[in-house]
Amino acid sequence: MIIPFLNRFTCSKKQLPFVIQNLSKKNWSVILDYTNENKKNHEKNFKELMNLIEIYPKQHFAIKLSSLNIENTTMMERYIRNIVEKSIEKKSIIYIDAENYKIQDKIGKVSDALMKQYNQNNVNVFKTYQMYRKDSYSILQNDLLADRTHHLGIKLVRGAYYNEDVKYNILHELIGDTHMYYDEAIKFFSTYYSEKDKLLCATHNEDSIVLAKYLIEKNHLKNIEFSQLLGMSDEISTKLAKNYTVYKYLPYGKFQDTIPYLSRRLYENYPMLMYFFR
Repeated sequence: MIIPFLNRFTCSKKQLPFVIQNLSKKNWSVILDYTNENKKNHEKNFKELMNLIEIYPKQHFAIKLSSLNIENTTMMERYIRNIVEKSIEKKSIIYIDAENYKIQDKIGKVSDALMKQYNQNNVNVFKTYQMYRKDSYSILQNDLLADRTHHLGIKLVRGAYYNEDVKYNILHELIGDTHMYYDEAIKFFSTYYSEKDKLLCATHNEDSIVLAKYLIEKNHLKNIEFSQLLGMSDEISTKLAKNYTVYKYLPYGKFQDTIPYLSRRLYENYPMLMYFFR
């Protein structure tokens, strides 16, 4: 069954093959995201993700460590290593999503450990940097400049947990500062990346996209790609796909499981969403 509003931004499991095929016709790749974030379902979520990677080889997958019960470190680490190893076997890529402040430091440490272990030869794992946080730019700088033998996978976002994070005094007070540091991160990567490092610019901001395109052309870069959310900025995605690799972030799951995702998108992209209903 097609539900117009929901199916603009998410889809059900049964709809996945159809949606992936339609996006492929537009020259868009996908980042698949299973939307059940309930830690109580951690075993079921793990099995779903392993099955998803098995069914869809050579794809990209977003993983929320909260869905694997990040509070149980030993179990969560066992889950995510099995997921990464399965994805490598299937020639796929894993993006570790950023989440709220309470668990983000642990997510960052796990992401670092996974990249160190599994990115020795190629980028198989990406770490996500939320540029609305005051500390993210310095963390990105330190990661790029560190003495390392592994390659970095950097997924750059502005941030989607404002309502949960704002009370901790960790966010830029002005949206202009978030935009500035997002763009500074692109510039810093383009100057200090090491061989085989990769950057995914997950953004709908046209100024940031123009900057990334300029740096790609100026420095002849082949390791910067783009991503937009399903149902948003399709015109931007279409134009980019003519010359660059573009991914659509594709969340899927049961209706009740998509609510947290949709709520964050509604808040984060309120002006854009209002455009649809004028």
